[in-house]
Amino acid sequence: MPHAVVGIVLVAHGLITTMIGFGSMTNPTSAAMPAPSWLAWWPGTLGRSWAFDALNLGSGPAMIGGLLWLVAGLALVGAGVGWLGVSVVSDQWQLLALVGAMLGLAALALYFHPFYIIAIVIDIVILVSVWGRVVAAR
Repeated sequence: MPHAVVGIVLVAHGLITTMIGFGSMTNPTSAAMPAPSWLAWWPGTLGRSWAFDALNLGSGPAMIGGLLWLVAGLALVGAGVGWLGVSVVSDQWQLLALVGAMLGLAALALYFHPFYIIAIVIDIVILVSVWGRVVAAR
């Protein structure tokens, strides 16, 4: 895969993750997005945490969940721009990618929806790709 494509995918994945977090933090009690009719079999809703909703925890944990999305996304954006050679983060892109993917998977577990399967795959690929490098560097 061309070098620039990897950086663009990391940045795009990070921006999407950041937008989810921003939305969750700025409006934690917003109504969930309705699922399309072909997805009516799925019990959860898009944009709401199944765990927080099942436990009736209110908006505080929802804002923490949003912060989790936000930090994961910003780390992934940092990893992408570091991969692309921006000197401020170029030495730390692997650690940022690892942290972003791990936090992203935690957020995906709390907010799981079938639409997020592609994000899970991307985060797992990131983890597998950088884990050995980060561990070896420490």
